[in-house]
Amino acid sequence: MNRRYISAVRPLNGFVLQVDFVSGSRLLLDMEPYLDKIRFRPLSDPQVWNSAVTNGIFVRFGNVELSHDEILSMAEQEHNSPNI
Repeated sequence: MNRRYISAVRPLNGFVLQVDFVSGSRLLLDMEPYLDKIRFRPLSDPQVWNSAVTNGIFVRFGNVELSHDEILSMAEQEHNSPNI
């Protein structure tokens, strides 16, 4: 069984990741708050940030990898966090 959830990814200015899902939905995920985490620090390099690709399940930026589930979880946390 070959499942695909993500149809395309596009790194935008300001460390916003555009994720297009096979369902037709589009998500704009602000990755800037994560750049201070060790795992995501490489994304602050423009060359790494702009290298985003997907195989339909994962998004990869060089050695940094996110699953579609993790992307949705991050978006949910962003949505539920209070505006300060």
